[in-house]
Amino acid sequence: MIPSLFPGGILPKGDLPIIAGPCSIESQGQIYETMRRLKECGIGVVRAGAWKPRTRPGAFEGVGEIGLRWMREAADELGLKVGTEVCLPEHARIALRYKCDFVWLGARTTGSPFVVEEIAKVLDGSDLTILVKNPIAPDFQLWQGAVERLQRHHLIRIGLILRGFTTVAGGLLRNDPLWEAVDDFKSHNPELPILCDPSHISGDRRLLREIVEEALRRDYDGLFIESHYHPETALTDAAQQIIPEEISTLLHGESTHGDCALTAYREQVDKVDSDLIHLLSMRSELTTEIGAWKATHHLTPLQSARLESMIYHHRRQAELYGISPDMVEDLFRIIHDYSLTDQIKRLKNENHSDKD
Repeated sequence: MIPSLFPGGILPKGDLPIIAGPCSIESQGQIYETMRRLKECGIGVVRAGAWKPRTRPGAFEGVGEIGLRWMREAADELGLKVGTEVCLPEHARIALRYKCDFVWLGARTTGSPFVVEEIAKVLDGSDLTILVKNPIAPDFQLWQGAVERLQRHHLIRIGLILRGFTTVAGGLLRNDPLWEAVDDFKSHNPELPILCDPSHISGDRRLLREIVEEALRRDYDGLFIESHYHPETALTDAAQQIIPEEISTLLHGESTHGDCALTAYREQVDKVDSDLIHLLSMRSELTTEIGAWKATHHLTPLQSARLESMIYHHRRQAELYGISPDMVEDLFRIIHDYSLTDQIKRLKNENHSDKD
């Protein structure tokens, strides 16, 4: 289905087709060097952002129109197809002016029906390839609506990009791919090719391989990857970009980072453990204050009714989160015993001080 997006055989056959390039165009030298190395690695279609919609103002938001001029000049010299993100109707006009081979609608744009409509009007009837990323929230009607607005304006080369969704659950990945839900969405749109954007799903280059393998297993039509000639100095999304030469490792052979996914998981566990220790420290400070209050008001350190009520509620909460209530009870009884011992010790010390 990918050839319907890019006629003329510009994508490599055999392997999973890949569109790659830097998150953002930063300078003429940066975009040229990245494109040159991508071509050497067999990549024929390059993506790069001239405009970068950021969550908050003050961050680097792209170089704008001049970036497309630099990319167009490099593309003509190197014989590559190129595309950029369009966030406003004016961006679409500029993309047409610089003869972009494709554009994509970012997650924020897809979630704004009026903006999609205005961009579609600008592109009306063109032969441009348009890729539509999923919206930030898992609202599949918004995603479907963006496609339909483009189709109403006689745009026929349309594809989808899964870049993952922002959810309240959080976790190791930057954005949740919601694989099963997207599979269902794909089944209702079998005519639309879908690419996987492992860079935005993972948010961490060490996890790319794992996401790519899942996309391969689910028969995605291609990959949409962020690649920079020197990721560590990238002005946007540095942590999730890879050098062009590492792209082949996503499909063949071992990653140059070794067992990166396992390392990343362990680092995440270490962070959670550190957070737990910090929370235990905060809890200890609170129970110390409670012990002092009990002493002042002549209450015994052990309040059995309070303990059993606390254990009951913690067991119920553990069940809701799908973890062992017995383990949670054992853990909190240990924590309570240490807190109680500390309160009794402090109470004895205060009694000795009073006698002195």
